[in-house]
Amino acid sequence: MPRIQKRKYEKIDEDEIELVVTCNDSHEFYEKYREAFPTKKKGIDSISKIWKRRGEFIKKHPDTRSSAEPSVGMSAELEKLIAAQNNILEELSGVMKEHLKISREILSRLPKNTQRSEDHIPLHSESKIPDHKEPAKRSGTEKSNDIMIGS
Repeated sequence: MPRIQKRKYEKIDEDEIELVVTCNDSHEFYEKYREAFPTKKKGIDSISKIWKRRGEFIKKHPDTRSSAEPSVGMSAELEKLIAAQNNILEELSGVMKEHLKISREILSRLPKNTQRSEDHIPLHSESKIPDHKEPAKRSGTEKSNDIMIGS
């Protein structure tokens, strides 16, 4: 017996696809969908399923997206800020490379096997710190010997 294959998704009209591609967020899409298609009785779940497939629609209709939404270029102010940020990062990178080079030179000049002399000053971590000992506690049997009951 052959199996009848069901649709994975609802059939969506071209007008709905154009609307979902032109909107920027789901709230805007929901509001515009209700305005554009007042006769369709789709619930919020069906509308949100359409929104979730937005990426698929954009891939299929790239020309719709570009014509519906004007090309958004970076503003002059944003370009200046990014250029300034790049200059700062470039300068910081140069300083860090120089610092790394100097550190490597210093490490290469240091002798690898340093021997300690006997009369060196002990470091703080090497000085002996007396262990903290808690006072011995009396056991309960000593107290019972001191107490005399009845006379």
